[in-house]
Amino acid sequence: MPELPEVETVRRSLELHLAGRTITGVEGEAVKLRRPLDPKSLARILVGRRLEAFRRRGKFLLVDLEPEGTILVHLGMSGRLQIAQPSEPRLPHNHLVLLLDDGRELRYADTRRFGLVDWLAPGAEAMDSSLSKLGVEPLDPHIAEILPSLLHARRAPVKALLMDQRLIAGVGNIYAAEALWRARIRPTRAGNRTSLNRLTNLAVAVRGVLTEAVAQGGTTLRDYATPEGGYGYFALELKVYGRQGEPCPSCGSTLRAGVIAGRTTAWCPICQR
Repeated sequence: MPELPEVETVRRSLELHLAGRTITGVEGEAVKLRRPLDPKSLARILVGRRLEAFRRRGKFLLVDLEPEGTILVHLGMSGRLQIAQPSEPRLPHNHLVLLLDDGRELRYADTRRFGLVDWLAPGAEAMDSSLSKLGVEPLDPHIAEILPSLLHARRAPVKALLMDQRLIAGVGNIYAAEALWRARIRPTRAGNRTSLNRLTNLAVAVRGVLTEAVAQGGTTLRDYATPEGGYGYFALELKVYGRQGEPCPSCGSTLRAGVIAGRTTAWCPICQR
């Protein structure tokens, strides 16, 4: 599933290539994603509006339009946004296409249909059922001051807490595992049994790994690609994610694996305690 670095990479790409473009048409098929997608209804709203600004909140992409309103996008597990020429073949499961005034198309494809594309009227963002529940932004410069007390107040495993979008928005399985390895904290350790000093180190590690991943364009493991068709190269920097059974890059011990909050996670039994 695309996490914060992948969504931020997509946001930057769209901002670079599409800011100021006007929507001239909408094509697609009515399909049930995380929320029902109705291209005909979207066409009545979107045609003639300009792509004004591109924002991110956690794993959500927000496209602000002029006149007012916002397109809300979530990539789910396999969703992809693609900037393409009309002559280029469309991806399988291409559910929505925005036609633009320069002749290009912005396409949304989602094989597994866990994502969403929705319209937010002016003022609706603050009340949206997904956005209103999101926690702190991990790239906040003050995250090391904010996050430790949130984690320390809870009994759940710290790995599960990092992936709880109500506490911290945008972190998923990949970057939680990597940050915990950097902070030398066992993923199964309870939040309330981890010292505030160690949780401060974890907050710094979370921000650091996310920042580095954004600089590398995210992590491509299966479906993820940038709107231009590029890939994320942070996969080359992963130390523990998906590497169970391999030697720890730090001490050489065999990395272990377990399931936390429904997700497989790897860790070092020596370095992470």
